[in-house]
Amino acid sequence: MKPFSFLLENFFTHKDFLPPADQMPGTLFTPLHFVFASILLILVISSAIYVAKHPRIIRPVFTALWIILVVLEVVIVTWESLSARNPSFDFQTNLSLYPCSIFMFVMPFAIWGRGFWKDVACGYVFTLGLLGSAINFFYPAIRLSEYSCISFAGFHTYFYHGAMLFTFLVMLLSHYYSYHAEHWWDLFTPCIASLLVSIPANIINYSPIHADYMFFRGHFPLLMALFPNAPDWAVTVVLYGLYIFIPALFFLPSYLVHLRQRKYETVFA
Repeated sequence: MKPFSFLLENFFTHKDFLPPADQMPGTLFTPLHFVFASILLILVISSAIYVAKHPRIIRPVFTALWIILVVLEVVIVTWESLSARNPSFDFQTNLSLYPCSIFMFVMPFAIWGRGFWKDVACGYVFTLGLLGSAINFFYPAIRLSEYSCISFAGFHTYFYHGAMLFTFLVMLLSHYYSYHAEHWWDLFTPCIASLLVSIPANIINYSPIHADYMFFRGHFPLLMALFPNAPDWAVTVVLYGLYIFIPALFFLPSYLVHLRQRKYETVFA
């Protein structure tokens, strides 16, 4: 096992030049990983509580956070492209067209939008954004299977998904947004951002590039296990259903409550 000083010396070293994960501290489910994640989670929750109690700073904080995330996205894509053993831009993996990437696209609408488009943006944050941030925060297998949490790539994945979790908590605790669905069509508002981003994602997926953005072609371990022999188009259809159905589930309880209230009001009107 490499010493901790090795991580600091190789903070910006690309995975092509690092030893295997089992030889580095801070990789997935090692003691350093647990300590690092626990401290960061405490910081995320405590800072979210503080910001939620001061409504005047919510939009400035969200704005600053969004700018930092966009800049970091450009920096890490450039770094990964140029610092690899064979420097090049990989169109199959380096475009920001993953489920969690949508967060960067919707945040301007969540910050400055009104009405429908604010509902679309915040609906994503409260559904797929929450799922994506939680999964990648507590099980960052993609990054920490190759990097330590004490690395540029490890820092980026934790900062990005920590920011997503922070944003959700601030919105929820401050009542900036809530799970509210009065009509059946409100159930499908949260999926609109994902469906819009799926258009360029699938254009690239089914182009000669043969990528798997937003996992629509099923080249993801869990999907490969669930649909081992399914053709790509069939997995794409199933994924579209999930991208629509899963966000609706988050808002279904609110819709059922409002539906029951309307029936009650009708009976006793």
